[in-house]
Amino acid sequence: MKNKTFLTLVISIIMATNLINAQNDARQFRQPYPLGEKNDAYAKYFVGQSYLYKISDNKDLNVPLANVTFEPSCRNNWHKHAGGQMLIATAGIGYYQEKGKPARRLYPGDVVEIAPEVVHWHGAAPDSWFAHIAIECNPNIKGGSTWLEAVNDKEYLAACEEAKNKYDKENAVLSDRQKIIVSMGNFTAQGNLLMLKQTLCQALEQGMTINEAKEFLTHAYAYCGFPRALRALNTLDEVIKERKAKGINDNWGRDCSPINDNGDKYLRGAETLEKLTGVSKDAPKAAFAVLAPTIDTFLKEHLFADIFDRDILTYKDRELFTVSLLIGEGGVEPMAQSHMEICLNIGITKSQLDAVLNISEINIGKFYSDPVRKCLDTLTNK
Repeated sequence: MKNKTFLTLVISIIMATNLINAQNDARQFRQPYPLGEKNDAYAKYFVGQSYLYKISDNKDLNVPLANVTFEPSCRNNWHKHAGGQMLIATAGIGYYQEKGKPARRLYPGDVVEIAPEVVHWHGAAPDSWFAHIAIECNPNIKGGSTWLEAVNDKEYLAACEEAKNKYDKENAVLSDRQKIIVSMGNFTAQGNLLMLKQTLCQALEQGMTINEAKEFLTHAYAYCGFPRALRALNTLDEVIKERKAKGINDNWGRDCSPINDNGDKYLRGAETLEKLTGVSKDAPKAAFAVLAPTIDTFLKEHLFADIFDRDILTYKDRELFTVSLLIGEGGVEPMAQSHMEICLNIGITKSQLDAVLNISEINIGKFYSDPVRKCLDTLTNK
């Protein structure tokens, strides 16, 4: 009975929070197609608020396409289609579940092929907006869509949790703080400010100081640019102010110690890089450094001297965050591999890097995590 009461309380909090934040989140939720209008015609077949925008209704082509957007926690009822259906996820995080099977977590680019007469539901994650293109297949087949009972809160949350907790045991090798660091990196790199905001709230609630959070997001600019880092810092500022308005005074913590080393910064950075990589600072330079000596100077003097010498974060903190940023950025696998090699050199284990990839897969999908998994396999199978 206590567990049932607790679950009801959790559901109530989630739903109330989603309702309060929906208007602001609608403006921030980025997707490739218009939000459209409230899906009032089908509202009785949904739990929560959805929106509909018709992409194509060309009778000559006879392939009806619609963009469906779901507020957090919104999902449609169990249903089936006589001609089948295809879904193409375009933004946010969602779920798809067939009757009797585990739910599948959906990310932008994922495609779902639903055979005729298969009973299923789809919708948003509890903490994220979601949008997909719905393609009506074989529209000439009689029967259309058959709508069934609603997906109640208990089965919805249970299905979502099962999919989200897929790697729980494997991820136990990371501390709660380290898991938060990974999520901060993923969402910062992708510019997903809605999910970053939630993650920053969790970070502060778990005891990360404001100065530590600031330092992580400042560090991000070296790997994914000023625009991402500045927007992330603005998001942190919003979080601090909103929490303060609620009477929550988060711990600012200590700031970085002054750097008193006035020696040659290039040499200092080169020595830091040597510690991190285990490769002599006198080794032959990489091709980029030969081609553009200026960027090599920036790398050594600024990144590995100015930034890495700031002692508020450990090298392990910085490297876990860097790998998470690079996973989220995508398309920079050689750099991700180099930084995972640094991780292994400074005492972060393969199983911990596996957990980083597990969390990234849950946060942003296999499209981003799988290429980096191959890099890790290359490193550890040498």
